[in-house]
Amino acid sequence: MISLENAFPLYDEEGMKLTPYTFTIQNKCASYASYNINLELLDTVTEDNRLDPQYLKVVLNENTPTILSSNSSVEPTLSNAYASYELTTGYLEQNEEKTYNLRLWLDENVTLQDPVVGKSIIAKITVTANYIDHIPTDYDKCVSEYGEDSIQCSILSQLDTSESCPTVNEDGTVNVTSAESSAGLLCSAPDDYGTSYYYRGNVLNNYVSFAGYYWRIVRINGDGSIRIVYDGTSTHANGEASEDRQIVADVYNSSYNDNAYIGYMFGATGASTYDETHANTNDSTIKGVIDNWYKTNIYDTGYSNYVNDTLFCDDRSFSSVNTGTGAGVNTTYYRWYNSEIKTLNCGQQNDRFTVDDESIGNGDLTYPVALLTADEVYLAGGYSASNSGYYLYTGNDFWLISPSNFNRYYARVRYVTETGFANNYTSVNSENGIRPVINLKPNSLKSGDGTALNPYLLSGN
Repeated sequence: MISLENAFPLYDEEGMKLTPYTFTIQNKCASYASYNINLELLDTVTEDNRLDPQYLKVVLNENTPTILSSNSSVEPTLSNAYASYELTTGYLEQNEEKTYNLRLWLDENVTLQDPVVGKSIIAKITVTANYIDHIPTDYDKCVSEYGEDSIQCSILSQLDTSESCPTVNEDGTVNVTSAESSAGLLCSAPDDYGTSYYYRGNVLNNYVSFAGYYWRIVRINGDGSIRIVYDGTSTHANGEASEDRQIVADVYNSSYNDNAYIGYMFGATGASTYDETHANTNDSTIKGVIDNWYKTNIYDTGYSNYVNDTLFCDDRSFSSVNTGTGAGVNTTYYRWYNSEIKTLNCGQQNDRFTVDDESIGNGDLTYPVALLTADEVYLAGGYSASNSGYYLYTGNDFWLISPSNFNRYYARVRYVTETGFANNYTSVNSENGIRPVINLKPNSLKSGDGTALNPYLLSGN
C-alpha cells in the first residue's frame, strides 16, 4: 500500500532524494513475458478528499519525473480502484527479475490556490503479464501499435544487423570514430525518450515531401516522432552541392562578446553566474530567422498539425577540459568543444528545448523547430573528415545548434563546412547556411518509398 498525505511541493531534484517504495518483479516461468506496471488509486479516500493526479510527480528508478495524469490511463484491475495510470512496460526473460524504485511528490508548481490542502491518495502497484515466445523487437512493438502496413514500422525493419553501425557503450554514448560515405545504414542509439533509429552514410531512401518542400529523415526519435531536416524546393542527390538545400545564410548571433551568445536562447550578458548567463529569456538571431520561416511556411499554412513537440538539444554543459565558469567573458569550453563523447541524450533540462513539454523539456520554444546537433551529424557520417558522400552534405557551410566555446572575446558554435566536415566551430557572428529541423508526429508517413523519385508523403500532404 502506498499513501501520500500531508505532502508539500518539491523540486524534482528534492523529490528524487525521497526514500522510494521498492518492489521487485520476477518471471519464474520458462517463457518470455511482457508486463505492464500500473499505479492504481484506491477509493479508500473519499471522493472529496482525493488528491488530483495532475498535481503529482511520479518517477520510477532514475528516469525523468512526469506528472502522474500525463501517463496513459488504463483500466483498473482492482475492484476498489477508481483510476489507474501506466508507469512502465517491459519484458522479462526466463527467470529474470527487475527491481523498481517508485517516488511520489507534489509538483513544484503547486500553490496554495490549488485544491490540494487536506487531500491525499492511497494507491497500489499492480503488475499484469503475458507470456510470449520471444522478446519483441521495436519492429514488433511498432506493428502491434500501427499495423503491418505502417511505413514507420517498415523503416524500423531496415535496422542494420551486420555490425557495420557504430557500437553503443553501456552509458548510451556512441563510438563514432570515422566518416561514412559509401554505406547507407539505419542504426540505433538511446535518446531521452528511448531508442532512436538514425540514418548514416550514403542513404538513398530517407526523402520526405512535406509542406511544399523536401526534407531528409535524420532519425526516428525514441518517442516515435520522425526528425527531418530541410533539403530544398526539389530533391537533391547525395553529393550535390546546392544553396537550395538551406533557407538562407545568416549569423547565429549578431553579438559575440559574451558566453551568453553561444545559446539558441540566452540570458543576461555581463552576468556573474552560469544560471543568469544561460537562462532562456532572449532569442538568438538564428532562432528569430527560423521561427519566422516556420510561422510563414508551416504554421500559417496549416501544416503544424503534423509537427510533434520533441526536444532539441542545445547542450551547454561543460567540456571535460573546461575550467571556466560559463559566465560573462570568462574563457569556457562546452561539451561540443571536444568530441570524444557522441550521444543522442541531452544532459540538462534547461538545454532541452520544447514548446509545451516541461516534464522532459524546458517549454521555452515558440515553435517546435530548431537545428541539428553536432552529434546527429557525427552519427550521420560527417565526423573526422571531409565527406561529400553522406546525405547531409550540401556543398555549403551550415549552422548546427551545438555550442563550442567562449575564448578571446568570441562565442563559438559548431557548423558543417562546405566539404561536409562537422568537427569545426566559428564565431557566432559568422554567416552560414540555415537548415530548419522539425519532428513529424509518429506514424505520419503514409505513402512513398523514401527515394528521390518517390519520397514519403503524409496523410493529406
